[in-house]
Amino acid sequence: MKKIDYRKLGLFIPVICIVLMGMIVMKKPPEIVSVSTTAVSNKTAERPKKIALTFDDGPHPRYTEQILDGLAERNVKATFFVLGRNIKGNEDIIKRIQDEGHLIGNHSYDHVRLTSLRLETAYEDLNKVNQCIYDITGVYPIYVRPPFGEWRKGLDCKMNMIPVLWTVDSKDWQLKNADKIVKNVVKKVKEGDIILMHDWYSTSVTATMQIVDELQKQGYDFVTVDELI
Repeated sequence: MKKIDYRKLGLFIPVICIVLMGMIVMKKPPEIVSVSTTAVSNKTAERPKKIALTFDDGPHPRYTEQILDGLAERNVKATFFVLGRNIKGNEDIIKRIQDEGHLIGNHSYDHVRLTSLRLETAYEDLNKVNQCIYDITGVYPIYVRPPFGEWRKGLDCKMNMIPVLWTVDSKDWQLKNADKIVKNVVKKVKEGDIILMHDWYSTSVTATMQIVDELQKQGYDFVTVDELI
């Protein structure tokens, strides 16, 4: 009977073990990568598309509060660019806007074209509104929407404020028809847009709620403008 040389056999045992371990290890990475990729893919798909809803010219003694009621029911935040001349007598509405987590911005005192004013006069106009807002909320506004979208050159150096325009004009001030306003906005809107509306018309109240309902169904998340700038 032939003798087995165990010394030679012992050399092969570690090699066999290493090969078997390598086969086991090679089977695991594809499974881990697959799960990780799927998780990342699902997370991306679920990410909401952010847009901002903004209102000019208020506060209105009736319509602004109706809009606030509707936004609260839908857990939506918006930005309100207020006119100084409309603040007096509506201080409670200004405070409510702040208390409910919305953003308050400056829209000038009398809706005058800032570009038609001397630099010092434009500064005084905006500063007057800032002070009115501060007296009610205890916070000076940072954002300003210049009337007609016309920013006065040089104000940047004089005021620590950020001008905010818009990318989608609802034309609610012109159409004054809820269905037409909704159609005009929904067909144009995309992620990152800033929608211009006015809390000064009854049709804008109705249109606002329909716009929010429709765009929420499409996966949009409404945020204040400071989250987009």
